Amino acid sequence: MQGTERNSYIEAIKMAAGSVQYKNLSVKKTMIDAAEQLYWYYEKLKDIRFLETAMLHMQAYLEMGFAYEEGAEVFDRILDSLGTTREMQFPQKFYVSKKVKLNKSQVRSMLRRWPASSGQGMKIGEVVEDIIRKTEKKEMGIFCYECAATGDLYELVINEKEIFFHDIRKGAFYTFRD
Repeated sequence: MQGTERNSYIEAIKMAAGSVQYKNLSVKKTMIDAAEQLYWYYEKLKDIRFLETAMLHMQAYLEMGFAYEEGAEVFDRILDSLGTTREMQFPQKFYVSKKVKLNKSQVRSMLRRWPASSGQGMKIGEVVEDIIRKTEKKEMGIFCYECAATGDLYELVINEKEIFFHDIRKGAFYTFRD
């Protein structure tokens, strides 16, 4: 599988997995469960393509900023069955979660250019304050922020299971740390 083709598959997996948040399901748990299910198919059918697909899911999971350790039990089984290791497939320097502190400068760093414009619904400072307030209060929901001048679109997802911020255009995911 060529790099471009692989990247397309991974982006498609991230998009599909990200859609479960609209029904208040955990993206993280869904992705771990999907890898587990693919491993189950591999065990029953002895078709290595299920493991290869599971590894694409694992890469998507890590690119979304989720910690390997939370799915380590199943992820390690998949990699072991493929005769490889976490260190070989997912070097830590490439798959570290994008974690930001819940302060103005760190939250602002998640947003790209946000020029002042009469068409803007919110000014950049208002967006930053809104994200911080909703995250601190754990206000449940999916909140969209759009920069009218650039067309950039962002989502803040807060549910009982997880809180994350998604830069839709860039495909980047962020989680918050204390």
